[in-house]
Amino acid sequence: MERKLWVPPPPSAQPESRYEPAEPGRRAGGQHNRATGRTATLLAASIVALGLLTTCLCLLVVAVPALSPLHEGGRVNVLLLGIDRRNGTGWAYRTDTIMVVTMDPDSRAAGMLSIPRDLQIAIPGHGEDRINTANVYGSQQNDPDGGPDLLKATIAANFGIPIDGYFMVDFLTFEKIVDALGGIDVNVPRPLHDTRYPDPKPGDPYAFRTVHFDPGWQHMTGKRALVYARSRMSTTDFDRAERQQLILLAIRKKALSLSAIPRWPLLAETVLEGVKTDMDLADLFALALLAVQIDTSNLKQVGLEHPLVVSHQRADGAAVQLPNWDLINPVIEDLFGPRSSR
Repeated sequence: MERKLWVPPPPSAQPESRYEPAEPGRRAGGQHNRATGRTATLLAASIVALGLLTTCLCLLVVAVPALSPLHEGGRVNVLLLGIDRRNGTGWAYRTDTIMVVTMDPDSRAAGMLSIPRDLQIAIPGHGEDRINTANVYGSQQNDPDGGPDLLKATIAANFGIPIDGYFMVDFLTFEKIVDALGGIDVNVPRPLHDTRYPDPKPGDPYAFRTVHFDPGWQHMTGKRALVYARSRMSTTDFDRAERQQLILLAIRKKALSLSAIPRWPLLAETVLEGVKTDMDLADLFALALLAVQIDTSNLKQVGLEHPLVVSHQRADGAAVQLPNWDLINPVIEDLFGPRSSR
């Protein structure tokens, strides 16, 4: 598996904004139809769940699409979002996990791009701000897809990456997905010891506890996988993004294993009840069919970390990451193809 973190800077300028508001009710690549949940048969729902599980995090699950009604010909890009929602019921939260899964249906080449939540870029109609605020800004309208749609437009305008669909999950749904699979196995590359992992209690919403992971293969329940995906106080957001990609691949591997087949009905129910998406059943079916064909040795993993981004403190004291477009542009081109062909 190839992991590309950065390349030498070419003579490239900051990308021009190509954001154009979409027609109401439509998105790039096809008719806008929201998933309707339990309207599918159990067999279709199970296949859909397999596709979703392979495409959503934290989060989330990763399936890599191709030959989909989403996008007739050419590359397909799916946005995976994880929100820090614990007790609420709405979706107007900051997206602390932002990942794009891409695939070229001709070559079956796939890629995963993790975007740091504190990356400060232009949000169409709202000036420059952290990218994880786009979902909140867009959700201020009455459109139920307004938040993710604005985030998709932000990614398209800054990176030149058109997004064909999105999946959004919260902490609880992520835990349920992993547990529905019977847990996952993750090869932890290095020790993780965090003495300040959030552990809110009645009367003490800012309490901490200590968590620890030894290197090597670890079997993780949903709660344990969420801790591994969220922990950051002893490391960085960039390390966390790398761990989230490991978990996504572990979810995909488990979902496609023979031992997971009896768990597909529960998996279907969990995903269809807890995952928010703008993709219809035909799109999801196409994703699921292709998931079983993906060779992870042909998968590139990219995280936007130093030196692709630069730490900066804003005038209001907020710590953000600024994009180094000279380094980012060639990485995006390598992962998604030339900008003109996207």
